[in-house]
Amino acid sequence: MVKKVLVIVLVFCGMNLFSQTSDIVVKEGLLRFQGTIGMGKSTDRNENNIFLHGNLEYFIHSFLTTRGDTYFFLENEENSLDVNHQLFAGMAYHFSKKSNFVPYIGIQPGLAATRYNGTTKTETTPLVSAVAGFNYFAAKWFHLFIDARFVSGKHLSNLPPYPINEIRLSFGLGFNIVTKKISSFGR
Repeated sequence: MVKKVLVIVLVFCGMNLFSQTSDIVVKEGLLRFQGTIGMGKSTDRNENNIFLHGNLEYFIHSFLTTRGDTYFFLENEENSLDVNHQLFAGMAYHFSKKSNFVPYIGIQPGLAATRYNGTTKTETTPLVSAVAGFNYFAAKWFHLFIDARFVSGKHLSNLPPYPINEIRLSFGLGFNIVTKKISSFGR
């Protein structure tokens, strides 16, 4: 266990040192987007879910972003819900301003389209979500990311309420577009 923790710490320290030698990518006006497969684990029952996860994030400042996430439900081992598509919008705070290794935290309210397996009526479910993770901006045009999220909500219908509380993990490669040229004067 100690060896694993030591290896993880050394890898992240090395990434942080390497990122300080290149140009800083994270600036006001950066548009970041990605698509990946996300995995979720229910906190209330023994269920695992798989989603297509898409994300779009815009840097208002070098440390503050508006972001939107969408999750398209693919599979559930227990088949309690046969529809569980989700959409989130909110803000994130990014901690690192002098490195291309950028950890962040955020909060996003959202909505889910949910339906019990075997029923025909799809319900709209309000959600709240806390998100944390990091981006490593390896180059001007792409980044690596790990995104962890806690989702809380309850599917309400004429059947008993069904909690859809979940911990999720997504990771992969994303892309960047610089939308603003910022002069070196005054910044």
